Amino acid sequence: MKFAVIGGDARAGWLAALLAGEGHSVRSYALEKAALPQRISPCSSVEACVYGADWVILGVPAEKNGSVSTPLSIQHIRTEDLLTALWPGQTLCGGRFSQGTALAAVRAGLKVCDLMARRDFTVGNAALTAEGALGLLIRESPRSLWKGKALVTGWGRISSLLAPRLRALGCETWVAARKPGDRAEAEGLGLRACGLAEVADRAGELDFLVNTVPAQILDRAVLEHMRPDAVLLELASEPGFDRTLAGELGLRTVYAPGLPGKSAPCAAACLMRDTIYAVIREREENDGT
Repeated sequence: MKFAVIGGDARAGWLAALLAGEGHSVRSYALEKAALPQRISPCSSVEACVYGADWVILGVPAEKNGSVSTPLSIQHIRTEDLLTALWPGQTLCGGRFSQGTALAAVRAGLKVCDLMARRDFTVGNAALTAEGALGLLIRESPRSLWKGKALVTGWGRISSLLAPRLRALGCETWVAARKPGDRAEAEGLGLRACGLAEVADRAGELDFLVNTVPAQILDRAVLEHMRPDAVLLELASEPGFDRTLAGELGLRTVYAPGLPGKSAPCAAACLMRDTIYAVIREREENDGT
């Protein structure tokens, strides 16, 4: 199998190394700052990288503001230009493609594999995010999780894995969720729960506040009640909480998008590889029926 790995964070470098180590042909582009094994030769252009590749793999997220995500490179690649360089039948893989990109890729005869649309990937990614979040909270706070008090907003994949881990480490853990059913599920796991409107009433008691909701639900009323020594961790995509306001209020904030690529890039790369292999197996099985 021939793979082209383009852009992405540290996990992309690990993924390229894993695939090459398992006997696949791997080319890379826009990964100058990644630690790649010598058997992988960086290409001088997108066209050279993708030529003849079965799979073209981007990062997680795959794109931002109409361009391929390339945090480890000075290269700027418009998503539109990448699609133009690809050939019908190739698979374009990455995390969270925009609707416009996915539609354009299909129209160009490409196969699209959005990792964030697969539960086997998103659950593993959430587990790695939860583990990384614990490490950040421990590192950034003068207090301990044991006998501490934390609140996690939302009840999605990440929060539903993070909150029980916090409780298991001896931290009194609250979940703030909009839906009564979500609050009931959290309480069924031994957690404490409240509505989003009640976060401001509890903010002054917290040692840790973790946001997983991609909206500004943590308003001024919440932030003004936070203690200066508390840790405010942002795990959600934009817009999340108002980090400018939090800074003006002197709060200790940590912004951690794409956490698995920072805290556990090797494990995150293994998750990407395993998901890609699962897709390949599924296609082979479907072709055989």
